[in-house]
Amino acid sequence: MNLLFKMILMFILIFTAIWLFATYKILPLATDSGAALASCLSAGATIFAAIVAYLLLDNWKIQHKYQLTSTYFQKTFNSYVELNESLFRLQNHYDSWSEEIYREHGEIDDYEDGGLISKIGITRDKLKNFVDRIEAYSLIFKDDGLNTLISEVDSKLKKILCPVMDEYHAMEGQIDSRAHLRNSESLKKELTKFLVDYDKKIKEQLASKIVF
Repeated sequence: MNLLFKMILMFILIFTAIWLFATYKILPLATDSGAALASCLSAGATIFAAIVAYLLLDNWKIQHKYQLTSTYFQKTFNSYVELNESLFRLQNHYDSWSEEIYREHGEIDDYEDGGLISKIGITRDKLKNFVDRIEAYSLIFKDDGLNTLISEVDSKLKKILCPVMDEYHAMEGQIDSRAHLRNSESLKKELTKFLVDYDKKIKEQLASKIVF
């Protein structure tokens, strides 16, 4: 219900009530009907002015909250874009690294710039930042509408990424080329499916909170 409609509705209700009250309760007892009616209408105007002031303040609070939410989600959307870009790079890691892996022999220290493990580390950091922003929003704005989806996204991505990191740490930072290639290929398949299942949903949910 928009503000103008609320104001018109309140005007009708107040002055209808004042008119009925004056007609059946005040005017029959008044010696000066004109003055009595004027007093009733003045009282109605005073009540209406107070209600209008309340409605305006309430509307300002609502609009201010929408604006704050929109600004917050513009930044949150940017945070997801960064996560999405990181997932895309990780998804395509197999294609860009497969030839190099075939050229290598023995064990490969992947924790370096451009390596599989470093990309996973970066992606996990961006995932944490994104999830933290959603959790903070739900606490600040008392709105947990996104919690179910984002919790599911967080869980799915951790299930995809954590096994590779666990294997890496179990081998004390060393992964042989076959394991590297196998993990890269597995990530490509799993992340492709993840993005198909969730990317559009996430973007639509975030965009719905942004006011243009």
